[in-house]
Order: sequence, then C-alpha cells, then structure tokens
Amino acid sequence: MLKNYLITALRNLKRNKVYTLLNVFGLALGIGCALVIFKVITFERSFDTHQTHYDHIYRIVTKNIHADRVDKGMGVPHPLGPALQEDFPDLKQVTRTVYFGDGQLNTYGPNGELHKFMIDEGISFADANFFDVFTVEWIAGDPATALAAPKSVVIAQREAQKLFGIPEGHEYSVLGKLINFNNVRDFKVTGVIKNPPQNTSLPFTYIFDYAGQEGEVNPYYRGGTSWNMTSSSTNAWVLVHDGFDPAAFNEKLLPFVDKYHEEGRSKERNYLAQPLSEVHFDKEYGAYKKAISPEFLYALAVIGLFLIITACINFINLATAQAANRAKEIGIRKAIGGMSHQLVVQFLSEIALITFCSLLLALAISELLFKSLQQIIGHELSLNLLQSPETILFLGLLFLVVSLFSGFYPSVLLARMNAVAALKKKITGYTHSGGLPLRKALVIAQFVISQFLIIGTLVVSSQTDYFMSKDLGFETDAILTSYLPDRDENKMERFRRALLQSPAISKAAFGLSQPTGVSDSHSNFNYDPLEIEQDYNGNFKAVDEHYLDLFDIEVIAGRGVQKGDSNHVVINKKVADLMGFKDRYAEAIGETLSTGWGGDKKVVGVMENFHTYSLERDMDYVIMLHIPRIFYNVSFQAASLAKVQEARDHFEQTWNAVYPEYVLDYDFYNQTLAENYEEVQNITQLLKFFALISILIGCLGLYGLVAFMAMNKTKEIGVRKALGASILHILLMFSREVLVLMSIAFIITAPISFFTLNEWLDNFTFRIAVGPWFFVWAFLITLLIALVTISHKTISSALINPAHTLKDD
Repeated sequence: MLKNYLITALRNLKRNKVYTLLNVFGLALGIGCALVIFKVITFERSFDTHQTHYDHIYRIVTKNIHADRVDKGMGVPHPLGPALQEDFPDLKQVTRTVYFGDGQLNTYGPNGELHKFMIDEGISFADANFFDVFTVEWIAGDPATALAAPKSVVIAQREAQKLFGIPEGHEYSVLGKLINFNNVRDFKVTGVIKNPPQNTSLPFTYIFDYAGQEGEVNPYYRGGTSWNMTSSSTNAWVLVHDGFDPAAFNEKLLPFVDKYHEEGRSKERNYLAQPLSEVHFDKEYGAYKKAISPEFLYALAVIGLFLIITACINFINLATAQAANRAKEIGIRKAIGGMSHQLVVQFLSEIALITFCSLLLALAISELLFKSLQQIIGHELSLNLLQSPETILFLGLLFLVVSLFSGFYPSVLLARMNAVAALKKKITGYTHSGGLPLRKALVIAQFVISQFLIIGTLVVSSQTDYFMSKDLGFETDAILTSYLPDRDENKMERFRRALLQSPAISKAAFGLSQPTGVSDSHSNFNYDPLEIEQDYNGNFKAVDEHYLDLFDIEVIAGRGVQKGDSNHVVINKKVADLMGFKDRYAEAIGETLSTGWGGDKKVVGVMENFHTYSLERDMDYVIMLHIPRIFYNVSFQAASLAKVQEARDHFEQTWNAVYPEYVLDYDFYNQTLAENYEEVQNITQLLKFFALISILIGCLGLYGLVAFMAMNKTKEIGVRKALGASILHILLMFSREVLVLMSIAFIITAPISFFTLNEWLDNFTFRIAVGPWFFVWAFLITLLIALVTISHKTISSALINPAHTLKDD
C-alpha cells in the first residue's frame, strides 16, 4: 500500500512540476537557513564542553565598585592564585594563566641564524598544574612535568610545524629546541599538544611557564607579588570538589580581600567565582576569545523559527491553491470507494516526499551558506553529519514537524471534498479550497515576519552606520599604528625623527595605546573638595608631548602634556565637570587630584572629551600623563591620503634601520576602530540575509494566495472583462486585496518592532532613535515586492478569454 502511495505521489509531483519546484525550493530555503542557525547555536553552546572537569572549573573575576559606576573584569592580581590555594585548602587545584595573544617568537637555525615569526594569537603563560585543571591532547612530552622546569614551553602541533618546518608526525623532534620570546629570553620546548579546538575559551597554542614572565617579558609581572596591579590578561582558575557552593565561597572572599589588600577594601572590591560554562557568554567580564551574548543566540533561534513558519505557511498556501487541479482525481477516488483517511495518507505521503526532497536540497544550501557566511559567523562550520548525531536528530524532528504542520491541514481539506462537486470541479467555495479567511491570515503572518525583519534590518543598519560615522573626538584619517618593541627614550626619539624626515609623514607620537585602544590603564582618583570617600575610576593614558597634536585632541585650558609630566596631568572635560569647573575650565588649572597612580597629581591642562571605547559605552574620565616606560605603541600620520603608500614604505625602512631584530607589524587605525563594531556589523549582515530569504519565501506564499484568489474570481474576472474592464483594472482589484493584508500585518508588526528594537538599542550608550521613516520604508519595500510578485499571475488571469471562463460546465 505504501509503495502505491509513493508511486502515485511521484506521478502527481511530476505532473505538477511548477507546484513541486515552488514547494521544494521554498521549504529548502527555510530549512537550510534554520539548519545553519541550529549549527551556529549548538556550536556556540558547545564552548569548553570538551573539558573533562567542565562542571567543576570556576574562574575568579573582579568587581570594582566606584563612586560613579561598577566595573567588572576578568583580571586578577598575580599573587591571588597562591593565596587562594593557601587560604582555601579544600580547593582541589588553583592555576593561573596570562594571555598575551600576539607577539614575536624566534627560532634558531642549524648555524645559529635567527628565524623571526610574528604570532597573531595563542601566546600564553600558565602555572605548572595547568594541565591538571584543563584538558588537552598530548602528542609529545609529559604533562606532569612539562611546565615544572624554568623557562619551558609547550606548543601546539600546528605551531611546531610552522616554527621548525617539520612535517606532521615528527613533533617529537622539536622537544628540547629553543624558542626565543621577543628577543628577550629563550624557552625550551618540553611538550607538543594537539591544536586547540575552535570551541574553546582558552585558545592557547604556546603555553610558557608562568614564572618565565620575569624581567622584560612582562614588565607588569614584578615578581608576581604585587596586589596593586590587575591586568585583564591575568586569570585565576579553581578546580573544585562536588557540592561546591559558589555563593558561599564568594562570601568567604570578602574577608580574603580585606586580608590581602587593606581593611575595608571589600566594600570597593570583590572577587567572585564564575563557572566555566558562563565564560563564553559573559560580555561584562570578558574572555580571551570574544564573548557572545545569549540574547544574540535567542534572536537567531527566533529568526530560524520565523523562517520555518514562513516556509510552512507558503507550503499550505500553495497546496490548497492546487485544489482545483486535484478535483477530478479526488472525485474519482471517492466515487470508486476511496476513504477519506486513505486520501489523507496519500496527500501526506506527497507532502512528506516534498519535505524529504527539500531536506536533501537544504543540506546543499546549508553547506553553501556556511562558506558564504563564514566571515560573519566567525567560525569554520560544516554539517559533518557522521560526527554530529544532534544534527541528524534535529533534521529528523524538522522533517516530522514540517511534514505534519504544513501538510496535515491541506491533506484533510482535500480529502473532505464532496465527490460530486469535485467531479464537476465546483470547489471554489471557501469550505472546499482552504477558506479564504484562513489563507489571508496565513499571508498576514508571512507579512508580519517579513516586515519585522525588514524594519530590524533598517534599524540595525542605521545604528551601524551611526557607529562608523560619528565623530569620536579625535583624528583618524591617514593614521597608522604599530607596537613599539623598545622603550629606550633615546632610541624612540631617534625613531621619531627618522620618521619625520620623509615629507610623506607629517606627525608621529608614542603612547600606551591609541585614544580608543585595546590597552588601557585604569586606576582610582578623587578630588578632596568633593568630600566623597569612595574614589572614581579614571582612564590613565600615558602619552608623549606629540600625542594630542597627532590625534587633533583640543586643549581648551592650560597646556598639553610635556616631557617629565609624571606628576602633572591633563584631564578631559568630564573630569573637570566632576570637579565642579564646568564651563570655567581655566580655574581647574593648578588643582590637585589624589590618584592611585603614584599619588597626587597637579592639573596643568583640560582637553576636550573623546571616546576611549566603542560607542556602546559612555565616555571615560581621562587623565593623561608622561610615562615613557609604558609607551607600547607608535602612531604616525601620512601627510595626505595620496601619500599613504609612500609613508608606509618610509616607516618600514625606518623600522628595519632602528629595530632590525623585530618583525614589523602595523595597521590602519580606521580598520582597528571598525573592529569594535564587528558584532553589530555581523548582526546587520545576518539580518539582511535572513530578511531577504524571508521575503523570497513570502513571495512564493503570496503567489499561492493570488493563484487561489484568481481561481475563486475566475468568473468575476470574465464578467468584468466582458463589460470592458482593462488589465490594469484587474491588477488594481487584486492589489487592493494585498494592500489590505499588508496594512493589517503592518498594524501588528509596528508596535512589536518598536518595542523590541528599542530594547536592543538601549544596550548602547550612544544610539539612534527609532523614527517613523523606518516603518514607512519597510511598508513601501514590502508593497513593492508584493506588487511585483502578484503582477505575473494577475496579468495571466486577466488575459484569459472571457468566453472560456464564462461557459457553463
């Protein structure tokens, strides 16, 4: 029996090629996109689950409570780890990591020649017990002793092949070889591990021993004993026993803070235990790899659901619109004794076959999407069905849900047709062909989804454009930046003068980082007349005397930074406003700030405010001073955009002359700034893509509605044409129907979109307003697409000779 159902189904689908193609393609698009979204969500949620102790690893994070705000960070002081192990002996293990990310590594050739490599990511330092806490796959070396010896390093397989030029399978040969860190210190290779998986929060490909940070390797290490310095790259991890209570442990950390910092400090500073499962999803505390918000994954899941619903609605519309073409078949089957449940099974078989074909096509579509969206997704994903049972389960569930949801109603509807009416093909009534009100409701639902995605795309695109175009308070054009490998003041001045010898370079300056940079030094500050016990948090920027001029940051009172200004500071307007000198900034000159950065500082200048972070956050309290020992960045500006290439060439020549032992690495500052908004840009691209898919699927559904309306209005169109109605008149008649449906959908969509998008925009300190034009444009775009979609079917119906449509059956 089943074989007969399938043979009949194949014949019907072959006979109705257009109907079959529209259904298969529409479903395949929806399922393909949903499959991509499913893989992205499951991948993001799989982060760190490969760790053997996944449920027992916690990260210690820091919360600083200031007078103006609460700062959350992943960094802790270096001595926190050993102190935790001593004060809380019930902890199984405490280990520390420091993530440098990038840096220069060198290897030695057979004749002692130096081979230099600039590593973009993966450089880290860790305690010897790191491998007792975290799971890695070993290729060579002993995990128990690999980091026990001073100046040792464990490297990943891929990096071993790159640095030493060895083929795969010869990793043992690199044991005992030396890797020079940044022309400062040699480390011996004591182990080789498998490359870290994509879904790890610890992307370590080089793991140096923690104590090896001494000296010039990490100037902030300072013997690992200072409690007064916290770096976001320094983390402490604890491995706990079953039954661990993080809330109770956090309470115990309050007196711990008072013990190692100072009495009462726990009112301003807290250490908290955060489970490893939260690290990848916590944007407030951050992570070594970019964290992703759970809300983004929820939004993706909703979009995937939208696309599946849209595809199913499209299927229902097209299936019921085919009622007239199946009329005689249904009538004959019923006349010779066919039962309704047999017809339901027959039609469900056809729909299941269409869904199965759509699934096969969706697999190909999803693989293409993975490649096309790789840059946006940020990971290299694929279906990999043989090693992904959850994907197979998802596909099976999707097959059942889509088949039943999209097929049950049309199947029952067609099976219940009256045999006599079916044989006479008099089935244009609502009860026989799906009911126009229901079909209109389905199309309205499609319009709601499409309009919501279009409005969302317009708003998110506008917010992205706002981010990229807003004045940040400093110059960015034709500026290039590079790391500075040596902080010798004489060499830096020689380097700067050599740069300015070229007419292609107009300005050059040194500093800890750019105005909006990845490296910042925060500390507390206060102003005695405020009489506030709790300090404020300031962004202390170490810069040279040319920095303000290079970035065109205006000094509005006093003077700029000068050499020797270690106890003199230039503050921004926000600090001066806090001190009570709003609109009378000259009076702030000579005042004294108490700071956690070397004591009291005398104000010698006030500058304009500028953004030190992305526009998602408010402006900082900025305090500038001159401290050459932490100048880690050099920036220079080309004389004009036309001379950028000449400036780059001269910079490279000068670098090779002054710092020949270091690998050159520089970036355009504009590109660096754009990376701050990478997530918003990715959201924009995804929304645009999925909105386009939703519209395309919706167009197929709208085509089905118009086909059904044309079938119901066949005689009406014939009468109107017989009375002299033009094709344009017929088109307008159908357009009015569509306009009504769109208007109803718009009334539903507008408030939902307004509320949802305002909620999203509230995450940004600097944001656009959701104005009426977003909704007007969305409505007009949808209307235009709808009119183009219906015009073909409407015009073809209007061109039918009235003599054929008005004859009596």
